[in-house]
Amino acid sequence: MKVSLTNGIGSYSGKLNEIVFCHYRREGVLIARRNVYPTITENNHRLGSTTANLHALKPSTGYKDDLRTYLWRYNALKGNEKNTLRSWVNLYFKIMHDMATSVPGIDLKALTRDEIVSRDLPCLSIRKAIEAGLLPEVYDWQSLDRQM
Repeated sequence: MKVSLTNGIGSYSGKLNEIVFCHYRREGVLIARRNVYPTITENNHRLGSTTANLHALKPSTGYKDDLRTYLWRYNALKGNEKNTLRSWVNLYFKIMHDMATSVPGIDLKALTRDEIVSRDLPCLSIRKAIEAGLLPEVYDWQSLDRQM
């Protein structure tokens, strides 16, 4: 639920007893919810191993910079006010998951950097991802060609 604070407190993030407060600065919203520990399922383990493998690929600094540049340009597009991406990691995971659904035979839990290069997969650079239709075009997207 949305929360408003009094006594001149502008924002608060963190836990207080059994309540968790989340402040979203860009949207200017403060949300409160009950602190509930989720039940761990098989899907959690599958997602965890996929995420661990994607982090183990260790994208290059140039690739991360291109992700950040694309992120700013994507969030500035008209009509994306409600669909903003918050970090380069979210964009990286979006590219990888969209690629796994569009290109047959890709297992994100076992994907390696050598496989990405040898199969010339669209996640190799932001430019290739845009050309493959994984991401929408943004201003000057042709310059975002640093490889993973």
